[in-house]
Amino acid sequence: MKLTDLLAFNPITIQCHDNPDSDAIASGWSLYRYCQSEGKDVRLIYSGRNVITKANLSLMIEKLSIPIEYEKPSAETKFDGLLITVDCQYGQMNVTKFEAEHVAVIDHHQGQTQAEFAEINPLLGSCSTLCWRLLQEVGYNILDDKELCTGLYYGLMTDTGNFAELHHPVDRDMQDALPYDKALIVLFYNSNISLSELNVAGQALTMYDYNGKYKFELVHALPCDPNILGLISDLVLQVDSIDACVVFNEVPDGYKISVRSCVKEVKANEFAEYISRDVGNGGGHTDKAGGFIKKEALLKALENENVSDFLRHRMVDYFESYEVIYAGDYDLGIDTLTSYVKKQIPLGFADPAEFIGMGENITIRTLEGDIDQRVDSGFYIMIGLKGEVYPIKKDKFARTYEVLKEEYKPEGLSYHPTVHCHSDGTVLNLLEYAKCCRAADVSYIMAKELDRTVKIFTTWDREKYMLGKPGDFIACRADDVNDIYVIERDIFFKTYDKIEK
Repeated sequence: MKLTDLLAFNPITIQCHDNPDSDAIASGWSLYRYCQSEGKDVRLIYSGRNVITKANLSLMIEKLSIPIEYEKPSAETKFDGLLITVDCQYGQMNVTKFEAEHVAVIDHHQGQTQAEFAEINPLLGSCSTLCWRLLQEVGYNILDDKELCTGLYYGLMTDTGNFAELHHPVDRDMQDALPYDKALIVLFYNSNISLSELNVAGQALTMYDYNGKYKFELVHALPCDPNILGLISDLVLQVDSIDACVVFNEVPDGYKISVRSCVKEVKANEFAEYISRDVGNGGGHTDKAGGFIKKEALLKALENENVSDFLRHRMVDYFESYEVIYAGDYDLGIDTLTSYVKKQIPLGFADPAEFIGMGENITIRTLEGDIDQRVDSGFYIMIGLKGEVYPIKKDKFARTYEVLKEEYKPEGLSYHPTVHCHSDGTVLNLLEYAKCCRAADVSYIMAKELDRTVKIFTTWDREKYMLGKPGDFIACRADDVNDIYVIERDIFFKTYDKIEK
């Protein structure tokens, strides 16, 4: 769906979910601005039992002059033209259902809808991000509207726990791109907690479940703003005997979780994904993350246990599911490995020293996360079959690959990796500078299939581990048994051939 598809209707009513948060308000406002610019008769509304009283939201509406109206629930109300539900889905429990001639849904939560028009992307951290992308697609110039940029920035900030739970590179792209009012963001942020929410945080800190074996804590909080969950998580992690924690509370259609870790062996985003697998979604940063568990899916998964029991068991299962390997100190067992040779398939590589100034600090943005590097003459940026990106030393590249004259033409990438320069904010599409290469004939490895999850701290990175899951392959270079790493299963069979004896 494109926003231009909605311009066939007039009037247009944009409805946030009941008890709207900053993300819903900002998202709805961005659509309001677009429809207004196209000459439409448009309203921005919310409904439910309560009007907005939260200090930060009241300030946001006042300071940014957001024309949102409260619509009292009534079975008699029917909207002519088009009704757009934003940050929610028409007919669900968290939004008052009004009759309408036509309905559209724009949301970043999982779910199904019978609306005539729908744009749903649960991979994004906020609905503000989704609306920003939709506005970009139709060429709406949002960057000249600093008030709207501030609203969208704040919507993303609050819906991702102060950016700790960013799910997708597009979230980070919007975060970097918006010219927001820093003073207003500080004002909103410092008006975020009411006395009642402070009481919720204090009460939650007494409702914990500690596991001494794995040094984690599970905390049950009463219903509150997502930012309060993050505040509680940050406080819990400051306890000297706690390495990781999960704080959760109930929301209308499920449970919100906030996840923290302060040890390199546990990535908070991976922990959140594990806890919510098959019942929701999770993601974020390595130290701060979060997620959502769908109530309907959870009820199917529960076996004579409550939500706390379910989460506790998931947390224990996570810690018992993997083995930590420190390359260089680990015996891979050469006699258990099989020899393979790299196939002659084209890959991409780029030399940042050729298109970025030497000494520049850069961030390489990929689907797998951000990679921070300082540009020098000693490394290339490799681009794999699935668009995965990683730096490689030039001497290692020379031993492993040969440069091809043909043009590099990747296919099927869902996100094009970008390079962000710290000094001036320049953003470059990495693919525009990529050249083509393939494995040299002498590239041999030894590998075996994994039967359990491993976390490998490689010889080139002792701070961040590579995750290998059952079915993936653990491998080492034939000429260096200490160079241990993981290759995903589908990439492995596309990239390597077994050497027949």
